Amino acid sequence: MEKITSIIHWILRIYLAYVLIPIGYKKLGVMVNEMKIVGYLVGPFELIGPLLIIIGPFINSKFELTRIGSSMIMIIMIGAIYLHLFNWGHGFNDIIPALQLFIISFYFLVRGK
Repeated sequence: MEKITSIIHWILRIYLAYVLIPIGYKKLGVMVNEMKIVGYLVGPFELIGPLLIIIGPFINSKFELTRIGSSMIMIIMIGAIYLHLFNWGHGFNDIIPALQLFIISFYFLVRGK
């Protein structure tokens, strides 16, 4: 059982990459939601964040790539949650996917590598 618990975090890493990389790739070079320069950062953050979470455990550096990647994702998910709830008037059910990605990213922010 210890063997499984020691590698289970990879399921979450792969899930983040599976969900966010295709979405981020489509948004590269596109302004999202008329947010000026911040709108152009959504695509790169959604693309680079999961990649950093995937390669973070393999690279030893003073910068913890996993934490940087998770912070990038969390920033985008906070923005998505805000837009859904306050700008577009959606309900709680509409923010559940963004909230799940935020919580998984928060796990990696706390966990690190």
